[in-house]
Amino acid sequence: MNPLNAYFPLKNKVAVITGAARGMALHIAGALSAADARLAILDVRVQEGRAVARMLGGAKDRARFWQLDVSDNNAVQRTMAAAEAYFGRIDILINSAGIDADNPSAQGLSIKQWEKAMQANVHGSILCSKHVIPAMARAGGGSIVNVLSLCGMDGEQQEAADHVAKAALRMANMNAIRYAAHNIRVNSIYPGMVRPPALAAAKRKQGDLTQALTDTAELRMLTNRGSATDVAAGILYLVSDASRFVSGSELVIDAGYGGR
Repeated sequence: MNPLNAYFPLKNKVAVITGAARGMALHIAGALSAADARLAILDVRVQEGRAVARMLGGAKDRARFWQLDVSDNNAVQRTMAAAEAYFGRIDILINSAGIDADNPSAQGLSIKQWEKAMQANVHGSILCSKHVIPAMARAGGGSIVNVLSLCGMDGEQQEAADHVAKAALRMANMNAIRYAAHNIRVNSIYPGMVRPPALAAAKRKQGDLTQALTDTAELRMLTNRGSATDVAAGILYLVSDASRFVSGSELVIDAGYGGR
């Protein structure tokens, strides 16, 4: 038996995952698939998204891809309706789509950069939640997980708009109690500086600054071997019945970095 099925059984559950064509969200999709969930793969990248759906869907067609820009309200509404019609229900939403904009500080931030970060990182998650909640209510309940960042808690010197966006979603998460009447739980997860793909991309982008920050952080962490798989394990807990009494919570997976 697959150990993921034993600990976090998701048989007959349908999960919608945004931004799932690559990166950490791809690892999350793989973990949910291994736990026997059916998957709606959403992303703007068509070729990669279709490849992920084929890889995880297998011969039984347990995954399907929809191209989606999460900042487009009408497109989000249509896609959530299409996913529910195709699978017959929606039980899980993983809000993981977003962008890392080049905005090193507030004073150097353009209005265009600000709006782009807010649309992708805040509006997208809010719109996906808005349009999936009716489907979850019809299914008898569900679990929404927002994949955020430690920078939404205490900030850093880089990428001001992205950090404000993550903090905004943190506040939205605290209003989870309003969905309790429909048996819908909302939680957030805060990944630390895990190994590729996320950290590798950051190193290529920011160079020596990220390397220095990483080297310093690893002196204070339990291990320097964290990966997207460790984050996916936390996601599995939050979407499974094991966390049925957990809502409005914040799960930090950073090997202690936040306590530096």
